[in-house]
Amino acid sequence: MVGAVVWLHGLGDRGRSFTFFPQKMKRKFEEDVRWELPDAPNSAVTCNGGAHMTSWFDVEDIPVNDSARDYPEDIAASVALVEKIISGLISIGVPSEEIVIGGFSQGGAMALQMVLRSQHKLAGCICLSGWLMMRDSIEEWKTDVNNETPIYWGHGGMDNVVDQETQETGTIVLSKLGFNVEKEMFLTLSHSLNDLEISQVVDRIGEWLHLEEK
Repeated sequence: MVGAVVWLHGLGDRGRSFTFFPQKMKRKFEEDVRWELPDAPNSAVTCNGGAHMTSWFDVEDIPVNDSARDYPEDIAASVALVEKIISGLISIGVPSEEIVIGGFSQGGAMALQMVLRSQHKLAGCICLSGWLMMRDSIEEWKTDVNNETPIYWGHGGMDNVVDQETQETGTIVLSKLGFNVEKEMFLTLSHSLNDLEISQVVDRIGEWLHLEEK
């Protein structure tokens, strides 16, 4: 086994929805990569009328845009949960430098929080259709551990759940902080993934974990 990926799902979803990623990795690369696909806790979500569902943090309104409300306590609790998963991987022999954090939508927003807050040096970060939370206070709470960790940020040009502007705003903030952010807009893509974006994710993971293609 070479390295690991911790992948975080979107609002109301489950980790098992992304099992296609490890399947595609196995078809492309010689080495086996461990995948952690956790489920978020169940909690009431404001934008869905207070209904309980899997959620990494509360969301006030959809579509999410640059003025979206942040929920610092929820974010901190989920950061601690994911940090525990990363620590668990380290405890079984996976170096933190061989762990990729990634996610889609709400999970993508959490992946960005992890690369900014984690106490462990990570191999890379993937944000798909996510957004950068708490960006106005970022210098007050971020760690310096992952300043050189690469970030890949993909977004759909027809996304009606998370506004496209959030990608531009977030990448500007991260770039000013010195992060190496590769952004890509898929013009005809809605709030979902397509084959090209999936292929890009697989390639970035392979690159960051130094995997050998079959």
